[in-house]
Order: sequence, then structure tokens, then C-alpha cells
Amino acid sequence: MKKILERVIAEVIDHKAEGDLILSTAKSLKLSSQRGAVSEYKISSSQILGVRVIKDDRVGIAYTEATDDESLRFMIKKALQNSEITEPNPDERLLKLSGDLLDDVSYDEAPVDIALKTRKAIELETRVRELDPRVVAVPYNSFNENEYHSLYLSSRGRFTSYSDKSYSITSSALLDDNGKKANFYDFHLAHRFKDLKWDKVTQTALLHAKNLLGETTLPTGRYHVRFTPDCLKSLFDCFGNFYSAKCAIDKVNPWADQLGQVVAAPDLTITDDPNPGGCFRHSRFDDEGVEKKALTLVKDGVLSSLIHTSVTAKKLGTQTTGHASRGPTTSMNVSGTHYVIQGKNHRPLPDRYLQVIQMDGLYSGANRVSGTFSVAVKGYLWENGERKLTFGNVTLSGNFLELLRNVEVAGEKLEASTDESFFSVPLIFGGLSIAGA
Repeated sequence: MKKILERVIAEVIDHKAEGDLILSTAKSLKLSSQRGAVSEYKISSSQILGVRVIKDDRVGIAYTEATDDESLRFMIKKALQNSEITEPNPDERLLKLSGDLLDDVSYDEAPVDIALKTRKAIELETRVRELDPRVVAVPYNSFNENEYHSLYLSSRGRFTSYSDKSYSITSSALLDDNGKKANFYDFHLAHRFKDLKWDKVTQTALLHAKNLLGETTLPTGRYHVRFTPDCLKSLFDCFGNFYSAKCAIDKVNPWADQLGQVVAAPDLTITDDPNPGGCFRHSRFDDEGVEKKALTLVKDGVLSSLIHTSVTAKKLGTQTTGHASRGPTTSMNVSGTHYVIQGKNHRPLPDRYLQVIQMDGLYSGANRVSGTFSVAVKGYLWENGERKLTFGNVTLSGNFLELLRNVEVAGEKLEASTDESFFSVPLIFGGLSIAGA
């Protein structure tokens, strides 16, 4: 395939333009079940080749799913035509990078028979029903197998190759106890079939669903709150625009002019790290072929950097941080890797706090410019180290800007999200508003 990419680049150069290519190929298998039988069996594959051409300060993008000569020539022609109707953008240029970067990972694994995959996938539903007669449905259950390969080549001579394979399983439990219903789901990721934790997802889903059957509301007021790593990840992802240089340029980043200023509690340090210990998959380079390095975003509460592509960096007079994100069919954007939140001067957990295990409607209830959010939450009330009750039917409201300024560090050990892409020490957020009874 690299030779095909080289032919396309040669023709782009013949048109007195510069450009780069992204080729993405993917294969996937999905199995789901209902009532002990397969309800979905889906095999899919895709291949997309996209070109970005830059000529006379104008950028054009086009793509094709076919790689015959006629399709490739048409793709280049279309990209050049698209560039002619765009506004000039002198900030978008190919970086002067050459050489190869390879990040192709393979895992030692014997072939797994489809009959075994099918049987185990069905158990994600049947096992939950067997464990508790109150289970009336397992609405979310699936086994997924995915292979992904991406190639990048620029007219400057930079070539990158990335490939990976992963498995994921999901299970859930919808319980009905005399008309009172509760639902929870869990999932797990692995690079090898034999490493999947089948019992973990069914038992975790059932455990929290059982507890949520006994949920009660809380008095309206202000509480100390601790989020599970998955919920905390969702919160940080929702307000990821705070770290984005592109959002700063688009005037939708409230930290746009806060570099060097205090934006969080002085005990907090936030890093974007492409390869933290324990991550599911490291990330060696971005979609401009730039090698990634750990980047400190917030140091001891002070905003140190935003994440940049070469385009945002040139516009703001700085250097790219290696966070370009682009697919074969899309224009340039920025994207982080793994958030790692560390702290110092940690204090004991408060005597009384809420542990949030589930949030519903976060994005619909969030203003990503002002930082305000309102979200339905469920979880546990802890008092003096003991879990006292399960709560639900309440709404948590806050402001992400104030959240970070008022956080307290409650431990030293990093905790990972379920997908192993987010890491944080235990954090307690004080004075959050709960609307309940």
C-alpha cells in the first residue's frame, strides 16, 4: 500500500502542490444476544484513502474507497478543485518532517474459534439472568473484535504506520423488583481474547444494579463529592475545549488568555501523556507525523500550555505540541491523548461525602464556554469510611472552572478509568450543589 501512496504523492507534486495522505483500514466483528440466542452478528470492513492538497495557500480535501488508478486520479483532481474554492489559509503548511515512524503492535495469540466467541458472547446475557431472577432484560451486551491500520505519507517524506487489535465486551442488568427498576452496565477491553474479564463485567453490572434498586433521594444541599474514574473522565472530556488551542482561536475556550495564570487548586497538576504507565495503548505520533511527548497542561494550579497542531501553533506564535487529529475525510483538529491528574499535600477523605458512579445527560446539560453543568447522578453516600446508602433521582450542578479551583487531593495512588485512558489521584470536590428532596 505504501507504493500506492507514493504514486499519489508524486502526482500531487506534478500539479505543483504539496500534500499528504491518510489510509485507514478497519475490520470488526460484533456479536450480541437476547434470550440466549444471537440477536446480532455483524462483520464489517472498511478502507478509506484521503488526500489533503495545499496549493497557493489554499487547502483541499478529497477521499476514495477504491485504489484503482482512475479513482486515485479523480480523488486528486477533486481535492485540487476543492482547494480553489476555499479561503486562503497561509497558516496551514506541511511540516518539514521526513523519515519513518512505525507503531505496529502485534500480540501473541492463537486463533480463536468463532464457536467459542459466540458462546462467550451469549453468556454476557444469560449469565446475568442466571445470577438474579429479578433481571428482566440485559439491554446492553456485546462482544466486539476490532483491527485497525493507518498509514500516513507526506510530500515532505514523512511516513508513519500504526496498527492495533482489540477486543471489548459489555454487559448490563435491568432489574425489576415489584415495579421498581434499576439498570447498570460495565465493560472491559483487552488486546487478547484470553485476557477478557467476562465475570467482571457481568458481576459489576449486577452489583450496582442491585444496589440502585434501593436508591433513595437526598436532601437538597451542598455536598463533598468524589467521582469514580469513569465519571471523572467523562467530566474532563466534556470540558476538553479548555485545553484546546483551536477552541481558543474559535473563542470557545475560557482559558484562551489564561496561560501562566492560576486556573486550578495549587496542589493539582494535569498532564497529557501519550504513554503513561498502565494505559491500554500508547500513542507515538499525531496525524501530522509529529512524535508525541508528555505535555504539562496545568502545573501546581497554573495553566502551562494548550494543545496545538502546526496550524494553531503558527497562528498563535508557538510550536506544535503533537496533538493534530485528522482522518481521511476530515480537516485538521486537535485531540488529547491520556489525561494524568496528580496532586500533592493530600488530605484524608472527609467523614461524609458522595461517590458518584453514574451520570446521565452530562453533555446536554453543560455549557462548554461558561463551564456550568447540570447532570442527573446516582451513587453512594459514605460516612466515616462506611457506605450508608445508595442515592438517585437527584441532580448535581456545578461549574468546571470552580470545580478545579476548589478541589482537594485525597490520595497518592493513580486510579484508572475502565478503558485505561484516564488516570487520576483520588479527588474530593467540595460544596457541590445537589437538588434532591
